[in-house]
Amino acid sequence: MSDTLPPFPVIDSPTWAPRAQTDPVEISRKATRLVIHADADNAGYANDVWDTPVGSGSPRLNNWWPEATPPPRLLRLRSFWRMVPGTFTHLSPGTRLEKSWQYTHGVSTTDEQSISVEVGIEAEGLSAGLSATFSHSVTVSNESTETTTFAVDPPAEGVRVWVLWDLMYELSVLDQRTGEIIPTGTYRGDVDFSNDDHYSGAYLNYAWTHLIISSGNLVPQDRVFVNA
Repeated sequence: MSDTLPPFPVIDSPTWAPRAQTDPVEISRKATRLVIHADADNAGYANDVWDTPVGSGSPRLNNWWPEATPPPRLLRLRSFWRMVPGTFTHLSPGTRLEKSWQYTHGVSTTDEQSISVEVGIEAEGLSAGLSATFSHSVTVSNESTETTTFAVDPPAEGVRVWVLWDLMYELSVLDQRTGEIIPTGTYRGDVDFSNDDHYSGAYLNYAWTHLIISSGNLVPQDRVFVNA
């Protein structure tokens, strides 16, 4: 699990009710190159390239077109809690809760592949790759739909307020100057697809510049109010 967890909301009274999700907390931001998809359209060439121009190798971005260049970029990671639907409850003495929830959580194969390609994560896996990219421990699991059973004991007296949270991650590509999420495209540049010093004008688009994923970590929160 991340070494920088977002705070739980404060359960301040027996009548408290949670929001659907908490405010995101920034874990890290980093100026880093990313992979962008290049498509020469009528030339029939398409491939993924790093979004930093280089002078050798292929496929590669040789240069951006001045009128269609993405702004200087930052990759940001934030986390927040999302309430698992149907889990918020109040328990009085003698009302033990044992309930099962069927809930889909974790990172889908599509999102895992999309993140891995754009960030440049290879064989180390998504958790290790994100941890290395942001210099913070990040743990995610593969998407699964499972029936999760929680047994919650009642308080000896008063009221127990109980809710189950899913730890979420938000990945964003930001404009360094404004802090705003940049568009995915379309940008333009010259790309060498076959290392022959023949540059094709290409349309370039990021697969994503804002993505929210479930980490797969489910964590309960509760508080007992004795004099409720």
